[in-house]
Amino acid sequence: MQILDFIRGRIIRKFIDLRSLSARQVPYDEIIRIELLVAMCLVAVLFGSIYLVIGIFFKLSFLIILNYLLFFSTVIPFVLFLIKKGNYNQAKLIMMVIGSVFMFVKAASLGRESGMNLAMLIIIFATFAFYSIEDYKYILLSLAITSTLIVILETTDYKLLGNDTTTNLYEYEFNYITTILFCILFFYVILRVNQFINLKLTGLNNKLLSKNNSLKKLNEELDSFVYRTSHDMRAPLTSLMGLVTLIKNEKDPDSIQELVRMQENCINKLDLHIQQIIQLSRNLKTDLITQPIQFESILNDIFEELSFFEQAGAMKKTIRINTPFYLYSDPYRIKTILNNLISNSFKYYRKEAEQPSMDIDISSTKKSTIILIKDNGIGIPTEYIEHVFDMFYRASNQSTGSGLGLYIVKEMVEKLNGTITVKSRVNSFTQFLIEIPNTTSTI
Repeated sequence: MQILDFIRGRIIRKFIDLRSLSARQVPYDEIIRIELLVAMCLVAVLFGSIYLVIGIFFKLSFLIILNYLLFFSTVIPFVLFLIKKGNYNQAKLIMMVIGSVFMFVKAASLGRESGMNLAMLIIIFATFAFYSIEDYKYILLSLAITSTLIVILETTDYKLLGNDTTTNLYEYEFNYITTILFCILFFYVILRVNQFINLKLTGLNNKLLSKNNSLKKLNEELDSFVYRTSHDMRAPLTSLMGLVTLIKNEKDPDSIQELVRMQENCINKLDLHIQQIIQLSRNLKTDLITQPIQFESILNDIFEELSFFEQAGAMKKTIRINTPFYLYSDPYRIKTILNNLISNSFKYYRKEAEQPSMDIDISSTKKSTIILIKDNGIGIPTEYIEHVFDMFYRASNQSTGSGLGLYIVKEMVEKLNGTITVKSRVNSFTQFLIEIPNTTSTI
């Protein structure tokens, strides 16, 4: 195989413009056929030259010598020129037609005993090796011409142009050997093409299977999403309607104030759920907008937006940002990821802890940025860890959310081609580790 690769790389591909093939998006199986055409030209010149040199000692006829010289000096250079210029189908057609005529002239002057009836099979095998089924017109034309010439040879007993008994010496052995060699070459190419097509089909089948599985997952998630979303949106609305009825009948100002506060909580829940649906939809539909990420500014905005949490002021926050290299990524998705994780630390703090705390470590290298967020909250039971990123999953009885937060985080991290992992111990800590690759700056 190394010898074949050397011949392809150092000899055959010297006659092929690979850049042109790449620009025209020529499929690999067609490139193999083009390489075969070049190889056939070079092998024909090699064997033909040997044939002429040896034949001089056996006094080849003038017609045979002229036939070879014309073929080598005009047809093969022209075919190689067409290949270099990118006219592959024309090159193949000329090789097939003129090659058939060349073989016909030789066969018609040597007689059946020369074995030229075997040699004519080379053209037929070459037709199927050179063309794909899409080029059926070329196949039919080449087979029609070759078949017509074979019929003429058979009806004239291969003596239409005479019977050169001098040239016939060792001619059968020569034709027998060259036919076998060319057939091996053609079958090798056909096998390579079939191997490539099978690999391509396998790849397409795997992609199709993957897409089918993805669609199945999406359908399941869609069913769950519609059901849970409608339920989670209706629940606060139902509560609001009940509270409105209570307010209408309530006379005590303090009770009315409490009912209004409860209404506000219902509205906040509904608003949070709608925001998460918008985040999920935006993540699915919008392309990445790559900008340098300013982590300090983003974190300041998040803490300001989340200041309404009662434990936001009481929680000790330790923030370490060591980013000698800018992360070029999507600011909206980065902020949403951090917002959801930080808000979870506020929501699920541990009341028994002497000092609720949150550590945020952000560090960068040339290739990626690592974000670590750790708190000393209630933690997540071990049996729930593998499900925390599932849609609508709630791992704690303390949860009042929709169960979409961590699902959105994971979807956005994956959209950024990143990874996220979680470690946790009940009543001890929860840690999220995110790694996001640095994309090329578009600024």
